[in-house]
Amino acid sequence: MSKKTTVPQMKPSEVYTFIKRCLAINKVAYITGPAAIGKSQVVHSVCKDLNVEMIDVRLSQMLSEDLSGLPEKNAQGRSEYVPFAMFPLEGDPLPNGKNGWVIFLDELPSASEEVLAATYSLLLDRTLGGKRIHPECRIVAAGNRAIDSAIARELPDTLITRMLPVEMIVYKPDWIKWAKKSPNGNGSVIDFIANKNQLYSPIAAADRQENESFATPRGWESVMLIMNQHEAAVRKKAQPATDSNGIPVDSDEIAMEPIDEITHYMLISAVGAIAANSFREEYDDAVALPFPFEVAQSPSSCRIPGNHAGKVRMVKPLADHFLVAGDDNTRDALLKYVNRLGGECCELFHKEIKSGLGKSASDKKLVEDIGKRLGVDELLGFTGGMEKEEPDSDDSGNSFPQPTNKGKPRGSSLFN
Repeated sequence: MSKKTTVPQMKPSEVYTFIKRCLAINKVAYITGPAAIGKSQVVHSVCKDLNVEMIDVRLSQMLSEDLSGLPEKNAQGRSEYVPFAMFPLEGDPLPNGKNGWVIFLDELPSASEEVLAATYSLLLDRTLGGKRIHPECRIVAAGNRAIDSAIARELPDTLITRMLPVEMIVYKPDWIKWAKKSPNGNGSVIDFIANKNQLYSPIAAADRQENESFATPRGWESVMLIMNQHEAAVRKKAQPATDSNGIPVDSDEIAMEPIDEITHYMLISAVGAIAANSFREEYDDAVALPFPFEVAQSPSSCRIPGNHAGKVRMVKPLADHFLVAGDDNTRDALLKYVNRLGGECCELFHKEIKSGLGKSASDKKLVEDIGKRLGVDELLGFTGGMEKEEPDSDDSGNSFPQPTNKGKPRGSSLFN
């Protein structure tokens, strides 16, 4: 029976703040937790934001001499240890353009007994081989829990008492926020994680096959890279968009393709079969979504996505197309299709239009008319579609009042 932990458990965003405060008072934060949840990434983020050079020390790959240094005869003919140049000592100049250093002792519980012993003087006395490290150098440590890894062990009290330990947990909102800012972010993956509870789905070692993967934050980072590669290949060979009759149309949109078998195998390797199959099913359904120009051509017969995520994914492109549409027939067709998507999508579409328009009387009137058409009440939300055979016309003969061009894309005939 496992013991209930009393170690503080924190979300990644809280661990980020915890590390910064420990560094400010020159204390060693020790970040523990399951493998592949992003512990090292949080440390990287702290170092980047503090503009310090991070010295990444993987203790599982180290010998004790890598920390203490090698013996050398000094000018007095005595032997002394000379630490390796990777570690900053007193008197060393600051790194170019940086405020200092952080020595990141990663994989601490996986280090050998000799290496653990060599870390004592660094953690307690801030010395390596008898020489003091630079005063602008700080230390952070991290490692997996002993219960999660065959090569990780429980740390001795002599080390634990020299650090401030905290356990990092998986927190989906933090991961989504990070992924949206990442240069390798992928919208399809982020949307999938936002709507599913599969960011972290560990499988006990005894219950999985050898080399079988499972869903982890690190694995989903790999999935984003894999899907970026897949979508880049599709874009490279993309042909001009056509309508249902095969006639080329003026559109900047590129139809994505379903996930091929090799890409699928890569996804399984990253997050396991259960998560990969679920993602593939949703992605393949989403890429079959109609383009807004196709919806405008056939609002009554155009395909409705088979799942909720696909329906929601349709809303923003439809709203954007509505805002730049140059004729009432197009706008009317789009509203017919949105009504077919159902209540929540009607609300989301109404919000997108409202946020995209200005504050003029005509804009407000347009938002009001769309709300009536879709059965959306400003206070109550969706109350039921109110489709009519013919939309109401204003005094100018337009089915909808013409909005101003405040906050809208340039070149739209709607805003001339």
